[in-house]
Amino acid sequence: MPVEFSRIVRDVERLIAVEKYSLQGVVDGDKLLVVGFSEGSVNAYLYDGGEAVKLNREPINGVLDPHYGVGRVILVRDVSQGAEQHALFKVDTSRPGEEQRLEAVKPMRILSGVDTGEAVVFTGATEDRVALYALDGGGLRELARLPGFGFVSDVRGDLIAGLGFFGGGRVSLFTSNLSSRGLKVFGSGEGSFSSASISPGMKVTAGLETAREARLVTVDPRDGSVEDLELPSKDFSSYMPTAITWLGYLPDGRLAVVARREGRSAVFIDGERVEAPQGNHGRVVLWRGKLVTSHTSLSTPPRIVSLPSGEPLLEGGLPEDLRRSIAGSRLVWVESFDGSRVPTYVLESGRAPTPGPTVVLVHGGPFAEDSDSWDTFAASLAAAGFHVVMPNYRGSTGYGEEWRLKIIGDPCGGELEDVSAAARWARESGLASELYIMGYSYGGYMTLCALTMKPGLFKAGVAGASVVDWEEMYELSDAAFRNFIEQLTGGSREIMRSRSPINHVDRIKEPLALIHPQNDSRTPLKPLLRLMGELLARGKTFEAHIIPDAGHAINTMEDAVKILLPAVFFLATQRERRR
Repeated sequence: MPVEFSRIVRDVERLIAVEKYSLQGVVDGDKLLVVGFSEGSVNAYLYDGGEAVKLNREPINGVLDPHYGVGRVILVRDVSQGAEQHALFKVDTSRPGEEQRLEAVKPMRILSGVDTGEAVVFTGATEDRVALYALDGGGLRELARLPGFGFVSDVRGDLIAGLGFFGGGRVSLFTSNLSSRGLKVFGSGEGSFSSASISPGMKVTAGLETAREARLVTVDPRDGSVEDLELPSKDFSSYMPTAITWLGYLPDGRLAVVARREGRSAVFIDGERVEAPQGNHGRVVLWRGKLVTSHTSLSTPPRIVSLPSGEPLLEGGLPEDLRRSIAGSRLVWVESFDGSRVPTYVLESGRAPTPGPTVVLVHGGPFAEDSDSWDTFAASLAAAGFHVVMPNYRGSTGYGEEWRLKIIGDPCGGELEDVSAAARWARESGLASELYIMGYSYGGYMTLCALTMKPGLFKAGVAGASVVDWEEMYELSDAAFRNFIEQLTGGSREIMRSRSPINHVDRIKEPLALIHPQNDSRTPLKPLLRLMGELLARGKTFEAHIIPDAGHAINTMEDAVKILLPAVFFLATQRERRR
């Protein structure tokens, strides 16, 4: 039976085009600031209950987190055709489309930032440093050098709080000050800090994720002393979260927390659980007397809703035939080689038989999570007639620090065994008749690892924006990503060498599709070009798609189509050849 290419094109295009929204804050007194994938790209919008108004002229990568009610928005835009050299632009909320570039900030990789209305505080990476910066009436100042990836969480008064991957894979809390240079770093022997916010009493409230649970603590920025935070309601502690994905103080002083367990989140105000739609949620704001958040699930594209009603305020419509192509989703626990249980989300296709063709879709990061959240890749595979299995291999977030840190010093090791266990489960459970593998970024690396280290397990694989050679990638990286590679590999050159797929090309037996952005600065193209040469010299079956003028982050519909369409075409073609 021939591949229905026209149907795949139509479905993938429609899925990518579905409007998706995330909530960023409240600005201009009482307007919601929303970032949306709409009109074919990422844009910033003001929403006041009527029609959303676009703020930016050209597509953006994101915005800096605004303080409540500020009259401006700071836009982040890549000015290097995908190489993630970002510039900052200011737009007054009363004059949408009238952007002003902040010329004092030279292009760099912008990692995070907060706009107080008077000062812009952000972290950025260049070839030789990762640093914390402030831009205000006195110009641009470097406040502190950071030991690795760092992210600004909050600014209150002169106090700055943030989080960073500063060593051993753990996440530390840091503070700095707008009025003086310097950095204080606070670690925890129990685990890693997560989302942080500065309380009205000028202490830092943060999530502390330990071996198998997460709780709330306060940190005194003067001496780093840590105390458990007692909340008025016991709902939060009874929930027993394993991750805290966001927290912040509302204008009335109440603490809003979004916590997660088993891939789904719950919303709490001062510890009391607020009724919310099943799935996952983003930041929470108080808007015109009601709570507002973003919501998503594996069958619901990201949208803006009010709580506790769950009433949609801003959403894109998913066509009914595509909604029916997602037959259902569930979380299963798969036993791995060492007895560990791998939390794995399963998305069943309404267009595939059971057992039927199944794709193991591996998330990137590796410090990330597949959860009950919308995934355009997964939805496109389901629409094309594939069941989808998404393992949260060791290294994934959301299931405690013990699980996340198991990957340190062992890339293409234990986590590959977890992915392989999920694949075997799919067949043994009766879901899969045949198995394929696909991933982007670290997930693309996992595809290459699987095809080199586990030949015969999968019929074919798709590697998008993948790591090919850790050593060459290290030499091509900026300061932030060099530090990331050092932490992940334990700084071992032998690990970098032995766990690089390019050194095991001879083992590849199955057809492979390579998809890579031309200007990717996270996983650079040069090692992939060498891999293509090695595959060609050895007579391996492969196809390659280099996406021109694109980077690692997918920010336009055009880039998304160019990456996703050849992946689905390839897998559908491989499937039909076996019928």
